[in-house]
Amino acid sequence: MKDNPIIGIIGGTGVMGQMFKRFFEDQGFKVLIASRKTDLSIEDCARSCDVVIISVPINVTIKIIERVGPLVKKEGLLMDLTSLKVGPVKAMLQSSSCSVLGAHPVFGPGLKNFKNQTIVLCPARGIKWQRWLEKLLLKNEAKLKICTPSQHDKMMAVIQGMIHFTTITISHVLKEMKIDIAESLDFSSPIYKLRLDMLGRILNQEPRLYGNIEIMNPETPKVLKKYLKTSKKLFDIIKEKDIEKFISYFNEAAEYLGDFKKEAEDYSNYIINMLVKKS
Repeated sequence: MKDNPIIGIIGGTGVMGQMFKRFFEDQGFKVLIASRKTDLSIEDCARSCDVVIISVPINVTIKIIERVGPLVKKEGLLMDLTSLKVGPVKAMLQSSSCSVLGAHPVFGPGLKNFKNQTIVLCPARGIKWQRWLEKLLLKNEAKLKICTPSQHDKMMAVIQGMIHFTTITISHVLKEMKIDIAESLDFSSPIYKLRLDMLGRILNQEPRLYGNIEIMNPETPKVLKKYLKTSKKLFDIIKEKDIEKFISYFNEAAEYLGDFKKEAEDYSNYIINMLVKKS
C-alpha cells in the first residue's frame, strides 16, 4: 500500500461519485474521475489509480466491473458503492487479482459529511485496504457495519425493497381515492405529516434508481411475498370485524418489537415536538 494512494472514481460525475470525490479530497488524496462525460476513459482511470471505486447505476455495475477489473493494479483496491452486493462483489473477485471490498453508503448524496451515517462494508479479498478505509471512515465519525454480501442483500430487501414498495403503494392508494394532499394535512397529526414527508422524499428521487433497487435484488420478491400474505391476513381480520383476533395480531407484533417500542415512542415524541416547534 502507498502512503498517499491515488483514488479513481468511475462514475465520478454522478451525485454519489461527487460526494465521495469531495470526501477523499478533504482527506488530502488526489482523486481522478472517469465517466461518459470525461476525457479520461474508465480504462485509463483504472490503470492509473491505486484505489478504483465503481459508482455507476446498478444495472450497469457488473458490466463496468468486468471492463476495468483486469486493469486494476494487483496491489491496489477495487470497490463499489452499489445498493446490491452479491453480484458486484462476485464480479470484482472474478475479474481482478487485487484486493476487493464491497461498500454501500446507506444514505443519499445530499449530505455534507459522513458523521453518524451508516456505510456497510462487505470484505472480499485483502485486509490492508479494508483497515485503511475503516480507519478513514471512523476518523470522520461514520458508522460502519461489516457483513457478507448475502447478509447485506437480504437486509436491503427489507430496508429498501419492502419500505419503498409500501411507499409507492400508499401513494397510489391516495391517488386512486383522489385524496387532496393539502386538505388531508388539515385533518392530520404530526405523525401523518411525517409519514407523508417520507413518501414525498422518496418519490422526489430518480425512479430508475428505485426501480433497479426493487427489481434487481433477488431477495426482494421473497420479502414482498411475505408482506402481501400478512397484509391479507390483517385485512381479513378487519373485514370480519373480529376485535379479539385484531388484538391478538396487534399484541403479537408488539411483543416481537420488545423494548424497542419504548425507544421508538420516545424518539418519535422528540421528532413530533421538533415538528410542532418548527410549524
